[in-house]
Amino acid sequence: MITQKELLENLLYDKNTGIFIRKISLNTKVQVGDVAGGKDAKGYVCIRVAGKTYKAHCLAWLYVYGNMPIAEIDHINGIKDDNRIANLRDVTKSVNQQNRRFVKGYSKDGNRWKAQIRFGGRWKHLGCYETEHEAHAAYLLAKTEVHMKAREA
Repeated sequence: MITQKELLENLLYDKNTGIFIRKISLNTKVQVGDVAGGKDAKGYVCIRVAGKTYKAHCLAWLYVYGNMPIAEIDHINGIKDDNRIANLRDVTKSVNQQNRRFVKGYSKDGNRWKAQIRFGGRWKHLGCYETEHEAHAAYLLAKTEVHMKAREA
């Protein structure tokens, strides 16, 4: 596992942009001053440091706070390659899952927004809406009803 000291020796991190810059040349293709990393298949920025590949959001956390995240790093705005420290938080898996659009109960479906909720092990379709706001409102209303039923049980 990389230490903050090793990270500081190898990379510069801009908190305002979330971008890492190389301080050490790795080979003829990777030079000092190059932007470090590239996106993986899921859209996260990954950076090779000291012979191991790390997710940039974890390195940002280590760079700023001096330790790797305790749980999971959540990209608050949902953009996987936005590694500005202000957009990152160390949260439990449960909290991180809640920040996903699908888990929030609505998602883009063609030109419309589809709302749904899971209750009793099944998905309930709440309708399709013109705007994200309308779909989210439908989900929140259903969520309130589900929580009321759960309290009564």
